[in-house]
Amino acid sequence: MERADKKDEVLTTITFADHTAYEVVRNEASYKNTSDKVMTCNARIVAPQGGGKPMPAFYRGTYYEGGYKHEYVGKGIHLSYFFLD
Repeated sequence: MERADKKDEVLTTITFADHTAYEVVRNEASYKNTSDKVMTCNARIVAPQGGGKPMPAFYRGTYYEGGYKHEYVGKGIHLSYFFLD
């Protein structure tokens, strides 16, 4: 399985309330600021955790007053979650 194998990649495991877990890898070298509050980059989604072939995805992080919204979008899957300050 392809994991975070480059120094510019960050591996994160996201676990939702129903205990579904996904591993996502963001390529920080590809970050772009599309506005003051939105950042995008290339990513990969591994679903379910630890199995399957990674699928190419797109990451978008949006800053809101009070927190951040994180989105990973791949073919047939859209993961989103919030971190509140």
